[in-house]
Amino acid sequence: MRIWVRKTLMVGLVAMALAPAAAMADGGTVVFSGAVVEPTCSVGAQRIGDAQGAVSPVRFHCSERANATPGQLAQSYALSVGSTSGTPLASDPLIVYFAQYLSAQPQLVTQTYD
Repeated sequence: MRIWVRKTLMVGLVAMALAPAAAMADGGTVVFSGAVVEPTCSVGAQRIGDAQGAVSPVRFHCSERANATPGQLAQSYALSVGSTSGTPLASDPLIVYFAQYLSAQPQLVTQTYD
């Protein structure tokens, strides 16, 4: 009986050790699936210029229609523009390459919907 319990315990421990953890992401891959279900607005150079010098995010309303339904407008959003320097993006190899290619500091444009 003791041997059977030990074998069962060992098989259980080995199975737990070899089974992948459900929340493991360190060095692994996390896969998300979904869809954007809310309408989005395009941000033009004029709106980015307006928000660039602001201390807090600047609020805008979309002028584009969200879909084919007459009279329905896409929702409003807040726009903020900041520099990538002093953020984790500053050391990202792609951002560094892009900055060197353009000979300019890239800007981080964040669009937050209500």
